[in-house]
Amino acid sequence: MPVCLDAIPDPAPPVPRPDTRRWLLLLALMIMGGIALVLHSWASERSGFVFWFTALGLPFCLWGLIFSLRRFAYKAGQVAAEARNVEREKLIDNEIRRGQRCAWILGCHIQTPAASTPAALLESWSRTTPMFDLALPRGGSSPVRYAALPELQENFSDRLMTAISWLADRAWEIVKTLPGDIPCWLMLDCDDDLYAQVKAKLAEGLAEVTGRHIRPLNGSGMDALDGWLDQAWGRPGILLAVTLSLPARPEQGDCDAITLVVLSNRPAAVFPAALRLHRPEKGAPETLGCALTRALLWANAEPGALCGSWYSGKALSQAGGWNRACEEQGVTFSLTTDNRAIDAVLGYAGRASPWLAVVLANGVTEQQGPQVIAVQPGADRDDIWVMVITQH
Repeated sequence: MPVCLDAIPDPAPPVPRPDTRRWLLLLALMIMGGIALVLHSWASERSGFVFWFTALGLPFCLWGLIFSLRRFAYKAGQVAAEARNVEREKLIDNEIRRGQRCAWILGCHIQTPAASTPAALLESWSRTTPMFDLALPRGGSSPVRYAALPELQENFSDRLMTAISWLADRAWEIVKTLPGDIPCWLMLDCDDDLYAQVKAKLAEGLAEVTGRHIRPLNGSGMDALDGWLDQAWGRPGILLAVTLSLPARPEQGDCDAITLVVLSNRPAAVFPAALRLHRPEKGAPETLGCALTRALLWANAEPGALCGSWYSGKALSQAGGWNRACEEQGVTFSLTTDNRAIDAVLGYAGRASPWLAVVLANGVTEQQGPQVIAVQPGADRDDIWVMVITQH
């Protein structure tokens, strides 16, 4: 389940201390009332211990009993409030530790119109030449100016099966270096009209190539990654995050993309230089500052430690909210040269945009330092995910 510190109740308010002046006033009133009542109703001689005890001692004892009960309630309230606040602090500490779980990036593979390797993708982005061209989408009757995968423009079904086999082979290259008893999970995210076909073929290909039992992971995208960090944290595990963004009716400026990111919830000895992808934090355009703060908390990093950012999505590109969030949180990297918009060059990859950003950030973190990612996976939704990649 997502880590939501905002759902934790506020600290218990301080218990109000009894007002001494009011209690002394009550004592005076009770003594005067006791004297008046005794003088009015006392029939025998008004002297002796019994008379004075009844007139003065009894009201004082009654006041003392009431005051003691009030004092006991005050102390009990203090103890209860303190215990509640202690438990609250423990819960916050536990949730922060849970939020700071991370995944190690063991390998990345991509297929995009710009490049077919992470290094080539970075080089293509650095040239700042837009990759868009007129192409006929697989579900449309008129050309659209977007970044289409040329391999899928003809014989789409056959080429798709080839791409799935390629994904299985690339996954096996990484998985085979790890112990065979480590559980392996598959997170598949692709277009709805392709999901059933891709799922069956990919599961078959992975089982044939790896010989392992691949467990399907419920959910997709960053939600699935967020859940996997909790679901599989009890023992070492591998996550194969496969995403195919091949929209049948793309919008202008969109991008076809196929991504494979292999993650581990423990550091792997055979990948000593693997970088850490910290828990993603979900926000919205109006709460970007809070999402960035939480993402930094999950990475246990200060804003000044960030050395650059990658962002994708119309809500981030058009409104300028991401730049404002970075300024408000006090980042020190240049918002002109180190704040990189993916969509302007490579196109908007939709559901694959988070993983495309991870691939790009993963390629520069070792040389430049920690990177922050902000992506909007769905153009029709306001969900924005913010996450940080750091060195081990």
